[in-house]
Amino acid sequence: MRSATRAGLASLLLLGLTNIANAAPEDRRKLDEFKRIVARDDVAELDRYRADNRTLLASSDARPRIVLLGDSILFHWTDDKLPAPAKLNLINRGIPGQNTTQMLLRFEDDVVALAPKTVVLMGGTNDLRVYEGEPAAARDDVVARATRNLTAMADIAQAQGIKVILCTVPPFGSDPKLQRDLGTVLALNDWIRSFAKARTYPVADTFMSLADPAGYLPVELAPDGLHPNDEGYRRMWRRLETALKS
Repeated sequence: MRSATRAGLASLLLLGLTNIANAAPEDRRKLDEFKRIVARDDVAELDRYRADNRTLLASSDARPRIVLLGDSILFHWTDDKLPAPAKLNLINRGIPGQNTTQMLLRFEDDVVALAPKTVVLMGGTNDLRVYEGEPAAARDDVVARATRNLTAMADIAQAQGIKVILCTVPPFGSDPKLQRDLGTVLALNDWIRSFAKARTYPVADTFMSLADPAGYLPVELAPDGLHPNDEGYRRMWRRLETALKS
């Protein structure tokens, strides 16, 4: 998929249109374009890990599989920054730019089909990005969409006997150009913690491991305001390691 198409698709996915009958003409036009893209393209990027998944399933590695599903923050969390015990097989299935809608679309292929012992869900960063209007104005829609998708993935995993670990959404920098709202990530993370508690899921609170007192991601942990550096990943690993042991 071309980068321009991906950018347009991300915008359409983030619209989260739930009441099509009352949608503005421009939104209806975007939805029609989205349907055309869905018909001809790999929206969830299922092809990204198709060959790797085949290789994994054909391997003789009998270690328990832990699938990590997420976006670019997970994608860049490379093996050298994930010092997992040798007895575990950590499988990174992060795809840059993805939101929780796309994660849900590929959940069967990149998680269930691999028969893992555990799935770690780290999504939401790209759900937070608002392409049109003020980010704070989209708070309710963003939280509703992300929580709906996370619930669906957790339900599928639970039905398949796969243990679920939830990660809070990491913080982001204070630069308005990042097009994200602090109140939205706080609300979404409050929901993640409450949902995990209700279902007795372990939580890797990556937000708390990285956020400064104001709730933002400090530049010394992520120069671009989104993606952690080595020290940031070390802090995140401590939280994930504890969750994996629970």
